[in-house]
Amino acid sequence: MHARNPYRTQIDFESLAESYAPLKPFLRKTAKEEVTIDFKDPDAQKRLTEALLSRDFELKLNLPEGRLCPPVRSTRLNYLLWVQDLLEETFRSLPRSREVIGLDIGTGASAIYPLLGCRIDASWHFLGTEIDSVSYASAFQNVEANNLGTRIRVLKTAPSEPLLAPLFSEPDRRFAFTMCNPPFYGSATEVALSAESKALEPSAVCTGAEVEMITPGGEEAFVQRMVSESLEGTVGERCLWFTSMLGKLASVIAIVAALRAHRVDNYALAELVQGQTRRWVVAWSFTDTRVPDTLSRALPSAHHALFPPPNTLRQPLLSALPLDLSTLHQLVLQVVGALEGVVVEHIDARDMDNLDRPASDSEGLSLRVSAASNTWSRAARRRRDRPDADATTPLPVATIMMVDIRAVRLHSSGASVRNGKKGDLGTVRRWALECTWRRGRERALFDGFWGYVCRKVGALLASRAA
Repeated sequence: MHARNPYRTQIDFESLAESYAPLKPFLRKTAKEEVTIDFKDPDAQKRLTEALLSRDFELKLNLPEGRLCPPVRSTRLNYLLWVQDLLEETFRSLPRSREVIGLDIGTGASAIYPLLGCRIDASWHFLGTEIDSVSYASAFQNVEANNLGTRIRVLKTAPSEPLLAPLFSEPDRRFAFTMCNPPFYGSATEVALSAESKALEPSAVCTGAEVEMITPGGEEAFVQRMVSESLEGTVGERCLWFTSMLGKLASVIAIVAALRAHRVDNYALAELVQGQTRRWVVAWSFTDTRVPDTLSRALPSAHHALFPPPNTLRQPLLSALPLDLSTLHQLVLQVVGALEGVVVEHIDARDMDNLDRPASDSEGLSLRVSAASNTWSRAARRRRDRPDADATTPLPVATIMMVDIRAVRLHSSGASVRNGKKGDLGTVRRWALECTWRRGRERALFDGFWGYVCRKVGALLASRAA
């Protein structure tokens, strides 16, 4: 469950009903005298959703009969918060737009993602698409009822149109992200078989219509279609992140295979858990922006084969002499500052990412390094050292790589290591340097840069002990 999700604890139904009176008639007591509702009662489910939206987000919701009532205390909110993290990390290396526009594919009768999205982030705006006439009319009414018409637009589309229709029909429009909770099943038969295969009775009722639950080929084919459309023309250039939620791990495997087949290595995966419900999200980008591994590789280690290549690299440092942060800072600055075509900035460690870390882990060394050209590889150094090298050749203006470097104190500080002299042991404080790739298209450039920095810092540490 996401750290910012307000539903990390059980709902106090009595307190909730006091804030939203229509919920009161649906309260009941369990055998243990605990107050709850009957989750298999669709009317109780609707009142619960309305109550949570009213109390916690100041939102009103009205749904037509036969359409999905989206639980608020669900992976939907985790999905939104994860996308918010994805964008926050992206905007650490890109200028942030005053208006962040998201495209919600199949917004549904509730328009739940745009409504919640506008409440959790004041800079977000949405365009929601919908193919079903009943759901379209309801979504429009819910947007208007919450006075969000200036921030949310609902667009009626046809099944024959692209899923990413606005990116095709409005070539001048740019989006920060797309969202999608695609229909789960491929047919009514698949729905029936799924219900029969469950070992236990479902704990809640599903009120969704076929158009909300079924699509040819199921969710896998739906998102595969999104991937294909994102590769067409300039579509990929006009959206920072394409994202979708998935209900089956098998679908995640298939989508990752599709991205790799198209040589898309800039993607992110996460597992979302709320109660006993488990979902997955996938995101991909054709830009040069990168996000930390804690966001892009957020799956259990058992699924490591699905992970994208790492964007965060860590190098432990051992020194036979006492090593303090100030000395380490100077050594790193000495190495990166000697490179041509490189700009080094000091940044606040708290600005490097927004991910939860123990306070003792991240130390004061926090640098942003931007490179306009590769001046650290052996080939680049050989060219520079040639007698006939042209010293007046201007460097490119564009940044080809951006990284953040931080010092991390390892938990095993104080470990004893051999110092290489007469076999005796010396006690050292252990540190690591951590490098996060922020921008760039060439992974070999990032790997080569970090290898160069680690070798040079290691050599300087060794020379101190000599």
